Amino acid sequence: MLKFFLVTFKKILSIFPLKWRYKFFEKMGLLAYFLVKKRRELTLDNIKNAFPQKNEKEVKRIAKESYKTMGKMIMTSIFLEEITKGENTSVENEEIMKKAIEMAKDKAVLIVSLHLGGFEAGSKMENLRKFYAVFRKQKNEKINDLMTEWREKGGLNSIPLHESQLLSKAINEKSIIALASDHYGKDVEIEFFGRKTTAVAGPVLLSIKHKVPLVLAYAVFDKNNKIIVKNKKIIEIEKQSKLKETMKFNMQKIYNEFEEIIREYPEQYMWQHKRWRKKK
Repeated sequence: MLKFFLVTFKKILSIFPLKWRYKFFEKMGLLAYFLVKKRRELTLDNIKNAFPQKNEKEVKRIAKESYKTMGKMIMTSIFLEEITKGENTSVENEEIMKKAIEMAKDKAVLIVSLHLGGFEAGSKMENLRKFYAVFRKQKNEKINDLMTEWREKGGLNSIPLHESQLLSKAINEKSIIALASDHYGKDVEIEFFGRKTTAVAGPVLLSIKHKVPLVLAYAVFDKNNKIIVKNKKIIEIEKQSKLKETMKFNMQKIYNEFEEIIREYPEQYMWQHKRWRKKK
């Protein structure tokens, strides 16, 4: 029944132009801001932690815009096939990705990215290589299967989080694999906006283990709700005396890049997750 409702809902929305749909999902995101108090308070607290110099009014403005972006991000997943066609999505600095592909030869290129803007639209680069992204499975299996189906139609092939065999298989293909690596993890200690926390180290570890290049890339919405996929740079892994130190050093370097991007687009970052956690 739920699957039928979602498919029907999508068909009805498809009647309307993309511009209208973006506005609709912005309103849905904003509704979530007002309805879910606990998540709203966490969002506001995260923004205050990141930007202590901003006043209450500006913090709330960023939070509301972030929720609007979250709505558009959900829409991107649902209508990915349409959104990545034509001029709805563009790719900047494609030559960086092409250089990484040359370096990778018969193996994958890894993208390290963050939950910002319309990041799933990176699948626009499927014209270069088969495009994968690692996702956490939805608790509802039918919704998970439906989202996987819709993403695949947009050129985005899903690898479930912790499915190491599928990930290894994709790494040994001529592919591009996107890893959103900005949320809380327990691998290494880093600083984020001047505060200590812990992070995942998967992108660095996979790059070293499989000897594949790592590209920093992200996607943002412009003022007309067109998505721009930005290939920023190839991350050079700087080795330290021990593997743990190498992971920590390079993830800190990546987080410094994340912070720079977020400072430029604070309204498009997903502040709704618990980024800083107290040690037990």
